[in-house]
Amino acid sequence: MLARQRQRVILSMLETQPSLRTIELAKHFDVTDETIRRDLEFLDAENKLIRTHGGALRIEKNEVNLPMQKRLQEKREQKQQIAQKALKYIKEGQTIFLDASSTVLALAEALPDIDITVITNGHDCIVPIMEKPKINLIVTGGKLDRFSHSYGGFMTWQVIKKFSVDKAFFSCNGVDIERGASEVAEFHAEFKENVLPLCSERILLCDASKLGVRSTRFFAGFDVIDRIITDDAAEKTFLEKLNAIGISAE
Repeated sequence: MLARQRQRVILSMLETQPSLRTIELAKHFDVTDETIRRDLEFLDAENKLIRTHGGALRIEKNEVNLPMQKRLQEKREQKQQIAQKALKYIKEGQTIFLDASSTVLALAEALPDIDITVITNGHDCIVPIMEKPKINLIVTGGKLDRFSHSYGGFMTWQVIKKFSVDKAFFSCNGVDIERGASEVAEFHAEFKENVLPLCSERILLCDASKLGVRSTRFFAGFDVIDRIITDDAAEKTFLEKLNAIGISAE
């Protein structure tokens, strides 16, 4: 079997199972492990799968936009873990932006009551921050999206434009190693696309299930992402690839 034929079969196999192991593929095709490794490296370079130590992962595509109440219940422990990692990048006197994602909401809940300014378009971020009187809270207002409990549109990013934002903490539906961060909804993608360039440092918070995933609408390439914080289940190979292209990933 020619290499390209074998590679097409590998991709077909990944359509029915999320991961493959090199040793099993070598037995299936009756070739050496090194031959399979070359196939996987080639397909990884073409962004058709994610090469891992010992095999490959299917590139998932996330096209489902869940309501906020549902997202709040999912991967709660991972989101809290990410929030604790993110806290070390917040210092007194800074102005930070928090988006309306459920992952960033975990950070809003974990914020200490210190002298910082928080700007947010997340309706659900208001209550936990209101309980911390030292934090200067600015809510953007704008068009309310009831599905995601967030404000967006032209008026929203015009508010943020008036401030000097030290750090932006935001999330996404997927992170692709070639094209960056993506969202399901155009409403959120357009908002972040306009806001992130206004901030000095951009920190993406996302759980491990979003790494290697492509969603519908890309909004941030790696030229506007400075750091990615995820949970401990993240594939080390993927984090190494991010570090190799200049993105601090942990």
